[in-house]
Amino acid sequence: MTSIGRTKTEQAYSALRRAIVTGDLVEDMPLDDAMLLARFGFGRTPIREALKRLADEQFINYPPHRTPYVRGIKVRDLSRLYEARHLLEEPVARLAARRATPAQLDELQRICDRIDEEIAADRPYEAVEYDHQFHLEIARSTDNPFLAEAVNRLNCGSLRIWYLAHSTLGMANTNADHRAIQAALTDKDPEQAAAQVTRHIDKSYARQMELHRLDLVLLAPSSTPSPQGEAPP
Repeated sequence: MTSIGRTKTEQAYSALRRAIVTGDLVEDMPLDDAMLLARFGFGRTPIREALKRLADEQFINYPPHRTPYVRGIKVRDLSRLYEARHLLEEPVARLAARRATPAQLDELQRICDRIDEEIAADRPYEAVEYDHQFHLEIARSTDNPFLAEAVNRLNCGSLRIWYLAHSTLGMANTNADHRAIQAALTDKDPEQAAAQVTRHIDKSYARQMELHRLDLVLLAPSSTPSPQGEAPP
């Protein structure tokens, strides 16, 4: 979406969200007004409103009476994060398979097509934003706004690690799981939909573990053997 027709707050929100997801604003970085005003050129009010929204969506931590900072996900937290995704998104998929409307199924197909376009153009940020939209649309298809809000908040907090995996490991075949999920939803098959979501989440977790192993190899002295097996979450 272009900036035409959007408020300054919406523009500030989009710019800050992108900077956080892509790592231009790094983990634990203080987000003080002066730095953000100088860097992004928006006024103080749009910046502060954008920060409130980003805090609500788990992109940043905003302690009372303190400077907000970029929220990070530690390796030790990954297993719990993906556990939460299993517990939330699998039953959501079952419910969506029963309730999704033809228009919602068409929208899922459109999002899959857009993901393929972004992958072909080598735009990992845009690809992960559509990935997020795909999972949110499934949740909306349950006709339960509380589930949609929960999925949105959980996966907003995951966008940085999705982007890191895409930009480091590549994006080949990363959209195949989405198409399999969409097909199961179209077939109105709750168990197959849940099974495909399980497979997708497990593969995403495996990519995060691969990233962690790669970091260990790159940081290890040349005399140190490369780590073997899966790194502990």
